[in-house]
Amino acid sequence: MSKASPAETILIDLVHDLRQQLGNIETSAYCLGLICDSTQTRVHSYVHIIEQQVARAEGRLSEAGAAVSRLRTQPAEPAEILDLTNSTTSAVT
Repeated sequence: MSKASPAETILIDLVHDLRQQLGNIETSAYCLGLICDSTQTRVHSYVHIIEQQVARAEGRLSEAGAAVSRLRTQPAEPAEILDLTNSTTSAVT
């Protein structure tokens, strides 16, 4: 596998860090749901909303990670090579 560019490294680290934070949020929501009694339906509905939002965010992070992986496997575009015999570029020489 080729070495990651600085931009890829930043994206990979960002995805990882955000996943960690989402895991903490998900765990906190789960624990909140456990300590609330079953009569507190409003709290449980908010916990459910938090869990849904975390799942959506995790899905987006998975998509971003897959996109970075796809970019890494695509062949690099050839660098533009100047035509030094072109009258425009050779006028300088």
